[in-house]
Amino acid sequence: MVEILKSYPPIRQTFNMVPSLLEQIVDYAEGKAFDPCLKLSLKKAAELSDKDKQSMLNLFFQANYDNMIAPYPKYRELFKERRRAGSWGEAEWLDLQCLFNLAWIDPSFRKAGRLSELDRKGERFIEDEKAEILAEQRKIISSIIPRMREMANLGQIEISTSPYFHPIMPLLYDTDIAREALPDISLPTARFSHPEDVERHVVTAVELYSNLFGNSPKGMWPSEGSVSEAIIPIIRKYGIEWMAADEEILAKSLAIPGRGGGVNNVISTGALYKCYRYGGESNYMNLFFRDHALSDNIGFVYSSWDPEKAADDFLARIKSIYDDLETAKIENPVVSIILDGENAWEFYKNDGHDFLNALYTKISRADWLETTTFSQYLAANQSRGELKKIFPGSWINHSFAVWIGHREKNRAWDLLSRARDELSEFENSNPAFDKGKLKLAWREIYIAEGSDWCWWFGDDHPGPHSDDFDRLFRSHLANIYYLTDREPPADFFSPVRSAYLMEFLSSPIDYITPKIDGKLTHFYEWHQAGFYDCLKAGSTMHRAENILAGIWFGFDPKNIYLRLDRAKGIDPRRFASLKFEIEFLFPSKTAVAISLADEGSPNEISYAFEDILEISIPFTFFKDVRDGKILFRVLIKEGGELLERWPSAEALKLEFPQEGSKQIPWVI
Repeated sequence: MVEILKSYPPIRQTFNMVPSLLEQIVDYAEGKAFDPCLKLSLKKAAELSDKDKQSMLNLFFQANYDNMIAPYPKYRELFKERRRAGSWGEAEWLDLQCLFNLAWIDPSFRKAGRLSELDRKGERFIEDEKAEILAEQRKIISSIIPRMREMANLGQIEISTSPYFHPIMPLLYDTDIAREALPDISLPTARFSHPEDVERHVVTAVELYSNLFGNSPKGMWPSEGSVSEAIIPIIRKYGIEWMAADEEILAKSLAIPGRGGGVNNVISTGALYKCYRYGGESNYMNLFFRDHALSDNIGFVYSSWDPEKAADDFLARIKSIYDDLETAKIENPVVSIILDGENAWEFYKNDGHDFLNALYTKISRADWLETTTFSQYLAANQSRGELKKIFPGSWINHSFAVWIGHREKNRAWDLLSRARDELSEFENSNPAFDKGKLKLAWREIYIAEGSDWCWWFGDDHPGPHSDDFDRLFRSHLANIYYLTDREPPADFFSPVRSAYLMEFLSSPIDYITPKIDGKLTHFYEWHQAGFYDCLKAGSTMHRAENILAGIWFGFDPKNIYLRLDRAKGIDPRRFASLKFEIEFLFPSKTAVAISLADEGSPNEISYAFEDILEISIPFTFFKDVRDGKILFRVLIKEGGELLERWPSAEALKLEFPQEGSKQIPWVI
């Protein structure tokens, strides 16, 4: 989007860059970041394992079919034949690696230089050509920040920022603020109120921006357009002169009807098309409010239109606004078009180039219309509307319901609150503790405060990677404890999402009493046990290799039983050389270590391995079984190094039946 502006000098645009994204761009440019897709792409096709191939099938077709897959005949063929991928040879897998990566490169880069030759080739790639594609990707990534800095220095673009890890700042300041928009909302058990965290996200954002772009940001897009009066002084303190939010926030702040809500609404009065000032002379903030109809047309509507007609429609709508404002004699009107800059273009043909070229051409020719950055507008126009109140909310339904209120979202806030409180208490009680580790632990808190975790909790935004987000969120919280040499509380190993991982699990249905001999004595020996499928879970986490295929578990009145099955391809001799640790997290922190090479069983614990590893642990091993449950997980080590932990960021929970009942309630 920055590159295309070189052909349109009259067009001015503002680009908001979230600091945590900038940090990732730097890491990728320097070769420090490797995501699952990049790791799979870097592997030689001849060396891909079966698990690698399954991960590629899951990931490498996650692209818009019509606009990204179908234009490549070979990519289209692979997509249609993916159910028969078992018969593919090395050439097909190498083509898939190359085509997936080519499809995600913008046409402005893909149609020039060496990439244009590879793009036209379209199939029968060789490893050296794949390396060229990946090298070009890194080159493009490396050019993003320098090119943006160059264009900003020329005055054609403005770069604004957001709070560092993209938190909902009003909720960090005080979660009770959610009640203003939704008085009956259910809130977390613990009230979260940390203005100092809001300040930390702002100051670190400004610091990173200054390091990368050589000056201080003048504008801030608050995450998800979320605003409240309380956060304004903190943001203004660090030199931010303008912010932006949604038109519904303006309507609520002015106490007038929203779009279509009566004669004197936010549109018909022209109220939307002004810049506003909130606060005193020394502490004021300039505020812009987006026209969400025009913005959403670009984001969600025009992608299916003919580009010329879409651009004509957009200009006609702007002209209608212009004519109405001329009649109303609104001074220095401004129409704010604000949308997610990365989401729309996958759904446009040619990555949106045809639409943007048509739009920019028509705007450049319109003598009644001028594009401007927000700071340029402020410098050229002194008139402001006055806001006496800022209604707290986001650009989604002028509330914070996407991030708080659902039982899953509230539990996430409670976990965050507990981790933060306990880190603060630890820091105060241990003044001599390693300052470097403490700094990293606080960074984990700030990461966990990001908005996207709670976006995926609840039932409003289901997605294929929701479980991954759940695991990552709790992993960041667990890291806080590991960094301060403590064990995470047991609660942190229980998923936030109520539907989490159920596709990997089956529940025990009755007591079991297997013979501990290391082999399946009879078919029904473990038939009524619970089962955790490590292969499926490992596929979700994109593991290259599994030691364990699955974990069977159950109990009778005297013992709990575990069965560990080795994955196909794992040599029995290697399996027998490994160390297995059953880590119990509740009712108390303890562990059972099993080394098959050693003689005897520890602490009256029985185990045996021939084809499967069977383990029996008596209830007397535990001092008490409080609340009728045990939390555990399985660790596999080799030479002192941890190879696998199952589940990776959770614990399996065994709940025992009440007296007189055989019902076995079991969940993860």
